Amino acid sequence: MGLLDIMENESDCIESIFQSYISSKSKKDIFLFFEGKDDFKYYVSRVSSHIGDKEYGVFHCNCKMNVLTIQEMIVNQAAIQDDKKNLYFIDRDYDSNEDIPDSIYITSSYSIENYYFTDSAIKRMLIGVVGFSEESEEDSLDFKIVFDHIVNKRNEIIEEIIYANAWYSLQIKKSKDCGKFPQMTPLKEYNVIKNLNQICDFERLVEDSIEITEWEMNNAVEVLKTNPVNEIRGKYFTRALTPIFRDIFQDAGKKNNRKLFSKKRKIHLNLSDIICELSAYADTPPGLISYIKERLSA
Repeated sequence: MGLLDIMENESDCIESIFQSYISSKSKKDIFLFFEGKDDFKYYVSRVSSHIGDKEYGVFHCNCKMNVLTIQEMIVNQAAIQDDKKNLYFIDRDYDSNEDIPDSIYITSSYSIENYYFTDSAIKRMLIGVVGFSEESEEDSLDFKIVFDHIVNKRNEIIEEIIYANAWYSLQIKKSKDCGKFPQMTPLKEYNVIKNLNQICDFERLVEDSIEITEWEMNNAVEVLKTNPVNEIRGKYFTRALTPIFRDIFQDAGKKNNRKLFSKKRKIHLNLSDIICELSAYADTPPGLISYIKERLSA
């Protein structure tokens, strides 16, 4: 599909969502606008406790730019007061986001996927899924083994992709300044970029890339290292760590030949939709709760 086809499809999507919103705005109390379908799995539990029994509508806008465009259309073409009952959610990404209004929530980390894999989120998931309990010495020992295993794997993944991620971030940031937008699709696959650490490797993958110096690369890597769980592209974590979680929880349910657990465990997990499970135990930034409360009290 060519660029013009993509742009035409996005335009149709925006217009369809906007018209659907206009026709249904009098029938619902609140409207939620997301970049993609998986975003709802994370946000719904955080929003629901503040919505109560109010009727709400959901729109999946396909991308960040569509959310921004639709919000602007609503503000400019609909009654201003209508926008006060709308909640918009986007990922921070590597964009500056300086012109985005306060009516839109921007993640404090690169994306919501980053909230799935913090130390605290991993701990909650292990307790919730495996049922670890602190009064049991056996549970405490198993918990430490499994938690350390996951964190070590996560840190190994960071080392494997930090150079590719640094180069990716520089391409995105520089493209805004020079108006050149390289085709970054090859760099979005974890298995493609794993263990690449030379600028020439990335230039081969992205033929229309913007020139990056070694000095810029080294600086970008150091920035990522300050808080890699927050700053690394979140979908890399999802693709690399989801299979590891699946293997761990399958190991827990084995009768014999377990690698990490001292005994067979009864696992409470939907392995077919692990994103939903990760969302349930993910971090909830204070800024998100403040945004929801402020919007719903307007």
